[in-house]
Amino acid sequence: MPAPHPADPAAEDYRRQHQLLDKCVLGVWRDESIEALRRYFHEDGPPDTLYSGRRFDRLTGGGDTPAVRDTITPADLLALTFLSITDRLPALTVDTTETHADQITNLLAQIPSDLPMHAAPWQFYAPESPAAGLWALLCRCGGHHRPVTASKLLARKRPHLLPVYDSKVANLLDQPSNIWACLWTWFHDDPRRQEALTTMRDETGSITDISLLRCLDVILWMRATRSNR
Repeated sequence: MPAPHPADPAAEDYRRQHQLLDKCVLGVWRDESIEALRRYFHEDGPPDTLYSGRRFDRLTGGGDTPAVRDTITPADLLALTFLSITDRLPALTVDTTETHADQITNLLAQIPSDLPMHAAPWQFYAPESPAAGLWALLCRCGGHHRPVTASKLLARKRPHLLPVYDSKVANLLDQPSNIWACLWTWFHDDPRRQEALTTMRDETGSITDISLLRCLDVILWMRATRSNR
């Protein structure tokens, strides 16, 4: 993820991405999106038909519960494997739970755990924000530049505010210059989008505890991978 924009970003900069997001949530792909959510979070059936990512947010009650929300825990690191992050986990564990633990806690304590993206002012994503600082730090943990790992750790700790983001979703969205700005402007440009996504989550059933950002990520990832499981 490139450094966030220095001022409130413009929705016009992400017109193509917003059109695709609208198709998924408000338009012709809405029913497919709901079905994708149901398949992804489905809990019944043979293990090889279930998505491990369905438990990413819920493992040990979540990474943003009051007791652990400002600390990266072994459960947070284990949860990464549910989203296919397995590379250099020992080094990542040492860096996040020992080497940089105090700095990480200090930054997490400055990032709200209950503020959703659709209600957050842009200051929470700006270059000087704790979130931007923490993302940069986590990218360095466990070895060379690791933006996908960083985004997934941030999403585990602040699921309402910071999105999961990987190469598959990036390609689907045609590589937006900044994913935080892209999604933030999408939510803030039209309140119907948040309302529609909330309704989709409700219609899916049994996932009202999952953040809207995580639901959106799953919708995009499922479309990008077009899994037939």
